[in-house]
Amino acid sequence: MNWHRVFAIVLKIQYMFRRDVFRIFDIFWWPAFSLFIWGLFSIYMQKMSGGSVNIISILLGGVILWTFFDRASKDISLAIIDELWNKNFVNLFTSPLTITEYLLAVIIMAMGKLLLSAIFMFFLASTFYAFHVSSVGWFLVPAALGLTLTGWTVSLVVQSSIMRWGHTVEVFIWAVATLVQPFSCVFYPITALPGWAQYIARVLPPMYLFENMRAAMTGQGVNIGEIILSFGLNIGYFILALVFFYRSFRFAKKEGLLIKNY
Repeated sequence: MNWHRVFAIVLKIQYMFRRDVFRIFDIFWWPAFSLFIWGLFSIYMQKMSGGSVNIISILLGGVILWTFFDRASKDISLAIIDELWNKNFVNLFTSPLTITEYLLAVIIMAMGKLLLSAIFMFFLASTFYAFHVSSVGWFLVPAALGLTLTGWTVSLVVQSSIMRWGHTVEVFIWAVATLVQPFSCVFYPITALPGWAQYIARVLPPMYLFENMRAAMTGQGVNIGEIILSFGLNIGYFILALVFFYRSFRFAKKEGLLIKNY
Protein backbone atom coordinates (compact mmCIF):
# COMPACT_ATOMS: atom_id res chain seq x y z
CA MET A 1 0.00 0.00 0.00
CA ASN A 2 1.51 3.29 -1.15
CA TRP A 3 -0.33 6.30 0.25
CA HIS A 4 1.28 8.66 -2.25
CA ARG A 5 -0.46 6.79 -5.07
CA VAL A 6 -3.74 6.77 -3.13
CA PHE A 7 -3.71 10.53 -2.65
CA ALA A 8 -2.62 11.03 -6.26
CA ILE A 9 -5.91 9.43 -7.34
CA VAL A 10 -7.78 11.53 -4.77
CA LEU A 11 -6.17 14.63 -6.25
CA LYS A 12 -7.05 13.50 -9.76
CA ILE A 13 -10.73 13.17 -8.81
CA GLN A 14 -10.62 16.59 -7.14
CA TYR A 15 -9.33 18.15 -10.37
CA MET A 16 -12.22 16.53 -12.24
CA PHE A 17 -14.68 18.21 -9.86
CA ARG A 18 -13.02 21.59 -10.29
CA ARG A 19 -13.32 21.37 -14.07
CA ASP A 20 -16.93 20.18 -14.13
CA VAL A 21 -19.38 22.15 -11.97
CA PHE A 22 -22.16 19.67 -12.65
CA ARG A 23 -20.30 17.05 -10.60
CA ILE A 24 -20.57 19.37 -7.59
CA PHE A 25 -24.17 20.19 -8.50
CA ASP A 26 -25.02 16.48 -8.27
CA ILE A 27 -23.88 16.36 -4.63
CA PHE A 28 -26.55 18.85 -3.57
CA TRP A 29 -29.37 18.77 -6.14
CA TRP A 30 -30.77 15.24 -5.83
CA PRO A 31 -30.64 15.08 -2.00
CA ALA A 32 -32.32 18.50 -1.79
CA PHE A 33 -34.96 17.56 -4.37
CA SER A 34 -35.81 14.35 -2.50
CA LEU A 35 -35.94 16.20 0.82
CA PHE A 36 -38.34 18.86 -0.48
CA ILE A 37 -40.72 16.32 -2.05
CA TRP A 38 -40.91 14.14 1.05
CA GLY A 39 -40.97 17.17 3.30
CA LEU A 40 -44.08 18.54 1.61
CA PHE A 41 -45.69 15.11 1.68
CA SER A 42 -44.91 14.69 5.39
CA ILE A 43 -46.47 18.08 6.19
CA TYR A 44 -49.64 17.01 4.39
CA MET A 45 -49.71 13.67 6.26
CA GLN A 46 -49.10 15.44 9.56
CA LYS A 47 -52.17 17.63 8.98
CA MET A 48 -54.27 14.63 7.99
CA SER A 49 -53.25 12.66 11.07
CA GLY A 50 -54.18 15.45 13.45
CA GLY A 51 -50.65 15.73 14.82
CA SER A 52 -50.83 12.66 17.08
CA VAL A 53 -47.55 11.30 15.66
CA ASN A 54 -44.63 13.37 14.44
CA ILE A 55 -44.81 12.08 10.87
CA ILE A 56 -42.59 14.87 9.57
CA SER A 57 -39.59 13.82 11.66
CA ILE A 58 -40.08 10.11 10.94
CA LEU A 59 -40.35 10.55 7.17
CA LEU A 60 -37.51 13.07 6.97
CA GLY A 61 -35.36 10.83 9.15
CA GLY A 62 -35.94 8.03 6.66
CA VAL A 63 -35.13 10.28 3.69
CA ILE A 64 -31.90 11.56 5.23
CA LEU A 65 -30.68 8.14 6.32
CA TRP A 66 -31.56 6.65 2.94
CA THR A 67 -29.27 9.24 1.36
CA PHE A 68 -26.31 7.51 3.03
CA PHE A 69 -27.16 4.30 1.19
CA ASP A 70 -28.12 6.00 -2.06
CA ARG A 71 -24.96 8.07 -2.34
CA ALA A 72 -22.69 5.24 -1.19
CA SER A 73 -24.17 2.85 -3.75
CA LYS A 74 -23.62 5.31 -6.61
CA ASP A 75 -20.49 7.35 -5.93
CA ILE A 76 -17.98 4.48 -6.10
CA SER A 77 -19.68 3.05 -9.17
CA LEU A 78 -19.78 6.42 -10.96
CA ALA A 79 -16.10 7.07 -10.27
CA ILE A 80 -15.07 3.74 -11.80
CA ILE A 81 -17.53 3.82 -14.70
CA ASP A 82 -16.34 7.33 -15.56
CA GLU A 83 -12.83 5.95 -16.05
CA LEU A 84 -14.23 3.14 -18.19
CA TRP A 85 -16.24 5.54 -20.35
CA ASN A 86 -13.15 7.67 -20.87
CA LYS A 87 -11.14 4.52 -21.71
CA ASN A 88 -8.70 5.41 -18.95
CA PHE A 89 -9.32 2.62 -16.43
CA VAL A 90 -6.81 0.25 -18.03
CA ASN A 91 -4.23 3.05 -18.41
CA LEU A 92 -4.24 3.66 -14.66
CA PHE A 93 -2.91 0.17 -14.05
CA THR A 94 -0.01 0.46 -16.47
CA SER A 95 1.52 2.36 -13.54
CA PRO A 96 2.48 0.74 -10.21
CA LEU A 97 -1.02 1.64 -8.93
CA THR A 98 -2.88 -1.37 -7.51
CA ILE A 99 -6.62 -1.97 -7.58
CA THR A 100 -6.65 -1.76 -3.76
CA GLU A 101 -5.04 1.68 -3.80
CA TYR A 102 -7.45 2.89 -6.46
CA LEU A 103 -10.48 1.53 -4.60
CA LEU A 104 -9.33 3.14 -1.34
CA ALA A 105 -8.90 6.51 -3.07
CA VAL A 106 -12.37 6.30 -4.57
CA ILE A 107 -13.85 5.41 -1.17
CA ILE A 108 -12.13 8.43 0.42
CA MET A 109 -13.64 10.75 -2.19
CA ALA A 110 -17.03 9.05 -1.90
CA MET A 111 -16.98 9.62 1.88
CA GLY A 112 -16.26 13.30 1.33
CA LYS A 113 -19.17 13.68 -1.10
CA LEU A 114 -21.44 11.75 1.23
CA LEU A 115 -20.61 13.97 4.19
CA LEU A 116 -21.27 17.11 2.15
CA SER A 117 -24.66 15.77 1.01
CA ALA A 118 -25.62 14.71 4.55
CA ILE A 119 -24.63 18.04 6.14
CA PHE A 120 -26.52 19.92 3.43
CA MET A 121 -29.64 17.79 3.96
CA PHE A 122 -29.53 18.23 7.75
CA PHE A 123 -29.22 21.99 7.23
CA LEU A 124 -32.21 22.11 4.86
CA ALA A 125 -34.32 19.84 7.06
CA SER A 126 -33.56 21.98 10.11
CA THR A 127 -34.21 25.26 8.27
CA PHE A 128 -37.43 24.39 6.41
CA TYR A 129 -39.00 21.59 8.48
CA ALA A 130 -37.62 22.11 12.00
CA PHE A 131 -36.01 18.67 11.91
CA HIS A 132 -33.29 18.20 14.50
CA VAL A 133 -30.56 15.56 14.64
CA SER A 134 -31.36 15.07 18.32
CA SER A 135 -34.66 13.45 17.32
CA VAL A 136 -32.64 10.46 16.06
CA GLY A 137 -30.11 10.66 18.87
CA TRP A 138 -26.99 8.51 19.13
CA PHE A 139 -28.59 5.97 16.79
CA LEU A 140 -27.69 8.25 13.86
CA VAL A 141 -24.05 7.11 14.01
CA PRO A 142 -24.54 3.33 13.67
CA ALA A 143 -27.40 3.85 11.21
CA ALA A 144 -25.28 6.08 8.94
CA LEU A 145 -22.30 3.71 9.14
CA GLY A 146 -24.43 0.65 8.45
CA LEU A 147 -26.24 2.17 5.47
CA THR A 148 -22.98 3.47 4.01
CA LEU A 149 -21.42 0.02 4.29
CA THR A 150 -24.46 -1.53 2.60
CA GLY A 151 -24.17 1.02 -0.21
CA TRP A 152 -20.50 0.22 -0.73
CA THR A 153 -21.30 -3.50 -0.82
CA VAL A 154 -23.93 -3.02 -3.50
CA SER A 155 -21.60 -0.74 -5.47
CA LEU A 156 -18.82 -3.34 -5.44
CA VAL A 157 -21.21 -6.00 -6.71
CA VAL A 158 -22.42 -3.71 -9.51
CA GLN A 159 -18.88 -2.80 -10.55
CA SER A 160 -17.82 -6.44 -10.48
CA SER A 161 -20.73 -7.29 -12.76
CA ILE A 162 -19.82 -4.47 -15.15
CA MET A 163 -16.23 -5.70 -15.39
CA ARG A 164 -17.48 -9.20 -16.20
CA TRP A 165 -20.47 -8.48 -18.46
CA GLY A 166 -19.88 -4.98 -19.77
CA HIS A 167 -22.09 -1.96 -20.25
CA THR A 168 -25.33 -3.99 -20.42
CA VAL A 169 -25.52 -4.00 -16.62
CA GLU A 170 -24.62 -0.32 -16.11
CA VAL A 171 -28.29 0.49 -15.51
CA PHE A 172 -28.00 -1.09 -12.07
CA ILE A 173 -25.81 1.81 -10.92
CA TRP A 174 -28.99 3.91 -10.78
CA ALA A 175 -31.62 1.17 -10.44
CA VAL A 176 -30.27 -0.73 -7.47
CA ALA A 177 -31.43 1.80 -4.85
CA THR A 178 -34.96 1.67 -6.29
CA LEU A 179 -34.90 -2.14 -6.25
CA VAL A 180 -33.68 -2.36 -2.65
CA GLN A 181 -35.78 0.42 -1.11
CA PRO A 182 -39.17 -1.38 -0.93
CA PHE A 183 -37.60 -4.20 1.11
CA SER A 184 -35.60 -1.85 3.36
CA CYS A 185 -38.72 -0.52 5.12
CA VAL A 186 -37.54 3.07 4.88
CA PHE A 187 -40.98 4.66 5.44
CA TYR A 188 -43.05 1.83 6.91
CA PRO A 189 -42.65 -1.14 9.29
CA ILE A 190 -41.84 -4.63 8.04
CA THR A 191 -45.35 -5.74 8.96
CA ALA A 192 -46.64 -3.63 6.07
CA LEU A 193 -44.91 -5.96 3.61
CA PRO A 194 -46.55 -9.16 2.30
CA GLY A 195 -45.25 -12.39 3.81
CA TRP A 196 -42.89 -13.32 0.97
CA ALA A 197 -41.37 -9.81 0.97
CA GLN A 198 -40.71 -9.97 4.71
CA TYR A 199 -38.37 -12.93 4.17
CA ILE A 200 -36.34 -10.81 1.75
CA ALA A 201 -36.36 -7.82 4.09
CA ARG A 202 -34.97 -9.87 6.98
CA VAL A 203 -31.76 -10.66 5.10
CA LEU A 204 -31.18 -7.00 4.25
CA PRO A 205 -29.21 -4.96 6.85
CA PRO A 206 -31.08 -1.66 6.20
CA MET A 207 -34.41 -3.06 7.37
CA TYR A 208 -33.19 -3.43 10.95
CA LEU A 209 -31.73 0.06 10.93
CA PHE A 210 -34.90 1.78 9.72
CA GLU A 211 -37.10 -0.21 12.10
CA ASN A 212 -34.94 0.93 15.00
CA MET A 213 -34.79 4.50 13.68
CA ARG A 214 -38.57 4.75 14.03
CA ALA A 215 -38.39 3.11 17.45
CA ALA A 216 -35.76 5.61 18.60
CA MET A 217 -37.73 8.58 17.28
CA THR A 218 -40.96 7.47 18.97
CA GLY A 219 -39.30 6.77 22.32
CA GLN A 220 -39.62 2.97 22.18
CA GLY A 221 -35.91 2.29 22.49
CA VAL A 222 -33.39 0.61 20.20
CA ASN A 223 -33.00 -3.15 19.92
CA ILE A 224 -29.24 -3.68 20.29
CA GLY A 225 -29.52 -7.28 19.14
CA GLU A 226 -30.99 -6.19 15.81
CA ILE A 227 -28.25 -3.59 15.36
CA ILE A 228 -25.60 -6.26 15.93
CA LEU A 229 -27.39 -8.56 13.47
CA SER A 230 -27.51 -5.76 10.89
CA PHE A 231 -23.77 -5.11 11.20
CA GLY A 232 -23.04 -8.83 11.11
CA LEU A 233 -24.91 -9.15 7.82
CA ASN A 234 -23.22 -6.01 6.53
CA ILE A 235 -19.72 -7.24 7.28
CA GLY A 236 -20.42 -10.66 5.80
CA TYR A 237 -21.88 -9.21 2.59
CA PHE A 238 -19.06 -6.67 2.31
CA ILE A 239 -16.38 -9.37 2.52
CA LEU A 240 -18.17 -11.44 -0.14
CA ALA A 241 -18.50 -8.33 -2.34
CA LEU A 242 -14.77 -7.60 -1.99
CA VAL A 243 -13.89 -11.17 -2.98
CA PHE A 244 -16.21 -10.92 -5.98
CA PHE A 245 -14.70 -7.56 -6.95
CA TYR A 246 -11.09 -8.75 -6.87
CA ARG A 247 -11.92 -11.97 -8.70
CA SER A 248 -13.84 -10.04 -11.35
CA PHE A 249 -10.99 -7.58 -11.84
CA ARG A 250 -8.46 -10.39 -12.26
CA PHE A 251 -10.80 -12.23 -14.63
CA ALA A 252 -11.48 -9.09 -16.71
CA LYS A 253 -7.76 -8.29 -16.89
CA LYS A 254 -6.86 -11.85 -17.90
CA GLU A 255 -9.56 -12.05 -20.59
CA GLY A 256 -9.05 -8.48 -21.83
CA LEU A 257 -12.70 -7.63 -21.13
CA LEU A 258 -11.99 -4.05 -20.06
CA ILE A 259 -10.64 -3.36 -23.54
CA LYS A 260 -13.22 -5.43 -25.42
CA ASN A 261 -16.24 -3.98 -23.60
CA TYR A 262 -15.02 -0.37 -23.45
